[in-house]
Amino acid sequence: MKKQLLVLLLLCSSVSIALAQVVIRGTLKSGTETLVGANIYVKGTTIGTVSDADGAFILEVSENNKSSMLIISLIGYKTLELPIGNRTTYDLTMEEDLQLLSEVVVVGYIAQERAKITGAVNTVGADLISRLPLPSIDGALQGRAPGVVVTQNTGAPGEGVAVRIRGAGSINSGNSPLYVVDGVPTQDINNIATQDIASITVLKDAGATAVYGSRAANGVVIVTTKTGSSAKTQIQFSSQVGVQEPSRTIAMADTKEYVSIYNEAATNDNVGKNPLLLRPLIPDALAATLPNVNQIDAILRKGILQSHSLSISGGEGKTHYFISGNYFDQQGIIKSSQFNRISTRINIDSEVKSWLRTGVNINISKSTTDLIGSSGDGAGGNGGSVIRYAFFRTPAIPIYDASGNFTDKPDRFDFFGDGYNPVGMLAFNNNQLISNRLFGKFFIELTLLRGLKFTSNFGLDLTNSNQRRFDRNWGTGGRINGINQLSVSDVNTETTTFSNFATYSKTFGEQNVTLLAGMEAIKIKNYSLFATEKDFADQTTALTFLGNGRGQKTVQENKNGSSLLSYFLKANYDYQEKYLISATFRRDGSSRFGSENRWGTFYAGSLGWRIDKESFLVTNKTINRLLLRAGYGAIGNQEIPNYAYSDAINAGYNYPFGSTRTAGYAVAGLGNSKIKWETSQQFNVGVDLELWDGKFSASVDYFNKTTSDLLVRQPIASSSGADNSGFAHFIWVNNGQVRNSGIELVLNYANKVRDFSYSISANAATLKNEVLDVNPSIPNGAIGSDRITLTEKGFPIGSFYLYEMEGIFQNNTDIFTHAYQGTGIQPGDVKFKDQNEDGLIDGRDRTHVGSPIPTLTAGLNVNLNYKNWDMSIFFQGAYGQKIFSVLNRDIEGFYRPFNVTQRYFENHWTGPGTSNQFPRASWDASGNNTRYSTRFLEDGSYTRLKNVQIGYTLPKNALTKYGFSAARIYISGVNLLTITNYQGLDPEMTVSNNAAGQGDGSAGLDWGTYPAARSYNIGVNLTF
Repeated sequence: MKKQLLVLLLLCSSVSIALAQVVIRGTLKSGTETLVGANIYVKGTTIGTVSDADGAFILEVSENNKSSMLIISLIGYKTLELPIGNRTTYDLTMEEDLQLLSEVVVVGYIAQERAKITGAVNTVGADLISRLPLPSIDGALQGRAPGVVVTQNTGAPGEGVAVRIRGAGSINSGNSPLYVVDGVPTQDINNIATQDIASITVLKDAGATAVYGSRAANGVVIVTTKTGSSAKTQIQFSSQVGVQEPSRTIAMADTKEYVSIYNEAATNDNVGKNPLLLRPLIPDALAATLPNVNQIDAILRKGILQSHSLSISGGEGKTHYFISGNYFDQQGIIKSSQFNRISTRINIDSEVKSWLRTGVNINISKSTTDLIGSSGDGAGGNGGSVIRYAFFRTPAIPIYDASGNFTDKPDRFDFFGDGYNPVGMLAFNNNQLISNRLFGKFFIELTLLRGLKFTSNFGLDLTNSNQRRFDRNWGTGGRINGINQLSVSDVNTETTTFSNFATYSKTFGEQNVTLLAGMEAIKIKNYSLFATEKDFADQTTALTFLGNGRGQKTVQENKNGSSLLSYFLKANYDYQEKYLISATFRRDGSSRFGSENRWGTFYAGSLGWRIDKESFLVTNKTINRLLLRAGYGAIGNQEIPNYAYSDAINAGYNYPFGSTRTAGYAVAGLGNSKIKWETSQQFNVGVDLELWDGKFSASVDYFNKTTSDLLVRQPIASSSGADNSGFAHFIWVNNGQVRNSGIELVLNYANKVRDFSYSISANAATLKNEVLDVNPSIPNGAIGSDRITLTEKGFPIGSFYLYEMEGIFQNNTDIFTHAYQGTGIQPGDVKFKDQNEDGLIDGRDRTHVGSPIPTLTAGLNVNLNYKNWDMSIFFQGAYGQKIFSVLNRDIEGFYRPFNVTQRYFENHWTGPGTSNQFPRASWDASGNNTRYSTRFLEDGSYTRLKNVQIGYTLPKNALTKYGFSAARIYISGVNLLTITNYQGLDPEMTVSNNAAGQGDGSAGLDWGTYPAARSYNIGVNLTF
């Protein structure tokens, strides 16, 4: 019995020793400065913490960890690796080391040392993301990473941006990247506050993205949010308030100039006409009574922009938390437009046992957008761009009549046009979108064996959006919205993600191996309800609800869904940290394809060689890192509508049976059971270089990406029974091949001289986009029934296909000796090039004249620091792209009595030799002069001073007595300067609502799109 008790006591003692915890404390400094946010963790484990505002940290480890190494890292400083042993106190000084390639980066389910990554990867830190007052974090990528092109859809609040990584590979199936937020994939990150972001990582080549398989063909953006630490509780408050204004305008003719150009055009057209058909001139007596209204200024305003964020983070024992709340509000620079969002984030993780870690990560948000027509003529459903209407409206028409009511159609609309009153449009605008979203995950992490971990994530994305739009009846004779109408939509989307994966890391002497294996299941459920009702007797907002109308009612309900099941493997191997190998395999099954082609297989492999670790360079003191890497792989794209493989049967079609009309069903869309995955095969080779103890770093990549079996909407011949109304009008097929290739470059230099430090970061990327095969060619770029872009072999996606303007006919001899352009051509009319030299200008003379895709993008960021002062300057630009100005075709085209630009008024043709760019003033000549030609095609290249910020950090000794540990105030300016030859409002805002659903084949059309704003801001960051 005594022996048994002794054995029991020994066992208990062994267990207690094994479970004993050791508390490690320490402080981190650099000179006299304490270091905040440093990562302190036990090598090879998930045990870790972060230093607080005083540079202090507390970390609990077990007795078993005493033989391990303690890793202390902070970007900008040399990483420390110290044995734990019996040491419990660390008072450490970290040396500055501005090498950018030594950080730990999340690259797909796992984190990896940047120095060992063999794929094309770029990171953007939280300090850069938070500098711009942006509603969404994807906008912060603009100009920050080479090969990543970011353009705002429009400048309207809440409109979102378009992100393209290494070009557009798809024609109709979407080119947006996959976003992964804290391990949960999504297509929308607009609900996440920029203040909650810890870092953004962009994965660009197959070697980096293949682990995400089917949704990674267009690149992957990994977003990591902030977490708590085991240090003392920290409260942070940031606030920014600014004033927005238009960054540039277009000079338009005033009333006197408009009357002059009108009478000139009328005089030109009256020559030789029957007296009964003469266009009357505006008499001087009437002209003297006319107002002079700047219709553009009348719709613009200075808008207030504000963002406020409060967070609390810390930890108690082994539980860490980060809780934040954010409010963002943006008044648009056009009246009646506004966006606001309130969001909260809760990140909690806890080490329940030494082998069990669990947590929750949730973001809840509500946003409200007051929408106005921001781009297009209304064909896309947004009511038409109010900017466009403001340009149309002549300055001779007052905004209000004598009674204070909005004027609409003038009595002499033959003189002054019949365009709508843009101020009235905004005042009566009633179109609001409210979105509620819950996005996050619950996770469990098990440490099964030394180096072996298993992680299970359950992600949930619940979105509800409700949009109410009331088109009020108003205007002269009630001509605007002749019958008023209320439209209501309610859309619910539920996405669940369940991923399970295991990672195993092991060191065998000088060999290091990391293995990843897992599965992921994603299920999406969509529900939508659309209802409309017409003819409301009372247009009061309180009474415009469904059920109160007297006219036609429509209701449509829809329910659909999709699912994706994936299995993946990844292996990373290195020998002496010198020779690096990475291999990835993924198998995806998507419900969007038929049973025959449901599964796709994707793969990638990459190699790396740390040349600086070779014997001939290891003693070199100049080169700190030289990594050569290369990779190849194939990744997929499934972005087509649900059930595209099957015929769609819809109700609402009527059949005659004798004299009786009977309701029935019809094929509304043809399916294609043979449709299969679109696949991108990509080759990448790159070099990373660091010199002079990390002061200088450079990275260059060459990539070649070929996308095959393009998912394309193929028109169906009308002989088959299809029609333009949408009745079985197209079918999804695999058709075509596109290649994107280019070179990407990143340069960084940082240095410190006593109290002055600075860093310069520049990036640039070239891009060549070429369609290798597509049959038949795909016309796009809709303007009414016309198409002005053509996607065909040998040219970029969405290449402009236009007549080429050669100049202006100066005399009759010029007309006689040129190819025949039609009847009525006179001196002063536009001359077009006879491309096929057949002596006739017709549709066969249209040709490819440019692309909306930039061939070069660049960014430059300069940071300066002197003692407590800091300054940053950020430039961003895009070059080589073309823009077709639909707006200028309308207001310089003379097909109706609209206003004209100042440039046209001052430079148009009035006689031989007066102009070779702008034709004579004439309505009769508009049929020739407004052909879709290079007359309205402009260079869209620009360089923009995106942000300038000056800040001051208050001395710590002045803050202590007020309870603050850090405080910084700053002022900034956004979009302060744009250098461009483009004559429109904004070279960046060229996405048309008319082209919704047409993809990149209809980019680069400017309908008078809502422009980006310039803003002046003041802000403060406080830490308690």
